Amino acid sequence: MNDVVLRSEVYVNGVAYPVVKTKADVAASQSDSSIVAAVAGKKIVVLGYQMLCGGTATTAVFKSKPAGSSAAISMVHANGANGGCVCPPNTHGYFETVVGEGLTLTTGSGATTGVQVQYVQIPIG
Repeated sequence: MNDVVLRSEVYVNGVAYPVVKTKADVAASQSDSSIVAAVAGKKIVVLGYQMLCGGTATTAVFKSKPAGSSAAISMVHANGANGGCVCPPNTHGYFETVVGEGLTLTTGSGATTGVQVQYVQIPIG
């Protein structure tokens, strides 16, 4: 994964938080493949994302992942062969992790899914 700070920010209660982007290629049939690592005391708010799967249809769902089992935080994306989705920037966020948990992606059988995510980390507490 490569994290790069963009030249944009989101304001929450008058405080600016930099928007960060990351990317990953997640193989088929993966459970909880890490997209963004957990940070103690912070939640990850996903502001935009794009995904595209390879030559075989597959599903993908974003999850909030602690040390144990994960919880789905997005709908299941049913991506057709060589298909995917683009969710443009949304300053309110599409979904967020539980405080102190990482963002993961679980994929179904099929093809590798490429994903790009734009997010902010908001301290809570």
